[in-house]
Amino acid sequence: MDTRLFNDVLALLDEGNFSRAAARRNITQPAFSRRIRSFEDWVGIPLLERKTNRIALHPTLAANEAEIRATILRIEALRARLRDGKTGAGRLVIATQHALATSVMPDALVALHNIEPDLTTRLRTMNREDCLSFFVRGDADILMIYEARGFPPLPFDDSIGRRTWMRDTLVPVCGGALRHRLLADRTPKDPFPLIQYPPDSHFGRLVTRHLGAENVGEHSEHVSVETAYSVACLRLAEAGLGVAWVPHSLCLRQIASGDLVNLGSHYGQIALDVSLFFSVQNLGAQRILSRL
Repeated sequence: MDTRLFNDVLALLDEGNFSRAAARRNITQPAFSRRIRSFEDWVGIPLLERKTNRIALHPTLAANEAEIRATILRIEALRARLRDGKTGAGRLVIATQHALATSVMPDALVALHNIEPDLTTRLRTMNREDCLSFFVRGDADILMIYEARGFPPLPFDDSIGRRTWMRDTLVPVCGGALRHRLLADRTPKDPFPLIQYPPDSHFGRLVTRHLGAENVGEHSEHVSVETAYSVACLRLAEAGLGVAWVPHSLCLRQIASGDLVNLGSHYGQIALDVSLFFSVQNLGAQRILSRL
């Protein structure tokens, strides 16, 4: 398999035209056509619909464009490791959520580099669903995400290992002027505005399930801001824009200093696990996690 053919296919997807794609790849159109036929021979099915004056791309090419790009990146990374004489143990890719990258990951990386001083870690931060897709595609050695304790675990099979890194809690907090609208027992004397996660996000679903979809309005005056980012929720709560549900690991310093008030006694709290996932075939990741 000539791996350059993957780049030929991507050029064709990007340009949608044989002559432009051939020019982009700096070869003649007939030579480019032969290389695309070689790719079709390797796959085993026709990927182009050839008609008079028109060539249509098979839908499966566009549907798998992201995987083609990821495959090229993995091949290039492997080639770089082979050229450098590395075994692959010197580089670790970790996919994690934005909130964990800010709160938990710094201490985790310190522990990691204490036992592997020469390790190069590549940290990829994204939302939870994208983290899962990135890991399942094989683009990350380790996945670190939040799981709600007491709920069904992610449906991985035996090929994926799981470890619990630490316990955490999703807590409701308020700050700014709202702190002065609390009663002596630190409960709101009237409904506060709510800083809300999108309803289809992981934390959004957890908060809605915890409060009860029909009772959310009873707990809040109105929704002041909606954002998918926990760090943004934290800052907005500090500014007094409403009650935000934030991982305790992300806001413990602000609670200790008094800049935020934990309203868990009034709204309740949501138990979380910070979970690590890895492929059981990834011996390097297993070795590192066993040492941690």
